[in-house]
Amino acid sequence: MRGACGPRRTRRSRGWTRTWGRASCRGRGGAERMASVGEIPLGSIDTVFLDLDGCVWFGDELADGAVEVVEGLRSSGRRVVFLTNTSYMRAATVAAKLRRLGIDAATDDVVLPVEVLGDHPALRDGPRVWYFGPDGVRDAVAEVAELAQRPEDAELVLLGRDTSLRYDDLTDALGVLVRGGRLLALNVDPQVPIGGGRVVPGIGAIAAALTYASGVRAEVVGKPSATFFEAAMRRYGATAERSVMIGDTLDSDIAGGLGVGMRTVLLGYGSPSALEPPPVPDHHVPDLRAAWALLAGATEAG
Repeated sequence: MRGACGPRRTRRSRGWTRTWGRASCRGRGGAERMASVGEIPLGSIDTVFLDLDGCVWFGDELADGAVEVVEGLRSSGRRVVFLTNTSYMRAATVAAKLRRLGIDAATDDVVLPVEVLGDHPALRDGPRVWYFGPDGVRDAVAEVAELAQRPEDAELVLLGRDTSLRYDDLTDALGVLVRGGRLLALNVDPQVPIGGGRVVPGIGAIAAALTYASGVRAEVVGKPSATFFEAAMRRYGATAERSVMIGDTLDSDIAGGLGVGMRTVLLGYGSPSALEPPPVPDHHVPDLRAAWALLAGATEAG
């Protein structure tokens, strides 16, 4: 890193500019304020919401120190909740993967969008849903929504992570939208890290294409939706004032946490923000070990 804020990288393409990592140098956070945020010390945190992709794991590879960090957080008396935008697995499968990689986790430790889908206002009136995503998640969708058998019968498009998506699928979805349907995405992450420094397009990339073609803006079930964060806090009896969100994505992890009043910690340089102004994390650290050091140090100071 270079200085307190680290290097800044700028990407330019076809007349637009997007700054990477700039949130680390602005706003109410910063390395010089590691002991507290506002008037409440970090040592008072009792619930830690952890992102998974790009934070705890990269594909099938654990982040350096992830096992020790989770164990350390729990040993300090804090509840650890894996709050993930994962849209291609159920909570039980996510917990099983965590255990396989070496992190003790129960199904109840995991919150992901499909598990709270039924709470979303877009499904309140019972629209017929045209769904894109894996079959394992389709079953969960069918528990809370009526699945249309043909796109012509659908009133809402629901986007999950469909790695076999074809042009014809996009055409079907576009047809629903131009007929007045709504667009709902389990998340709007632009990309997903899969290990080895590689990323693949996320649901947000597909949602952006459909929005551009139809003019219909995507509503989101998972992060940064306040509904998602509030559902997670209710499940564990947590309060925003005593919770922290740790993640690597400005527009989902950080924006969502800030939106409900949590403290936030951004890992690495984060993904580029599409928001203006971009979300400003309370703290910016290079990795998960540094986030644990931040919380451990605040506890000792408190």
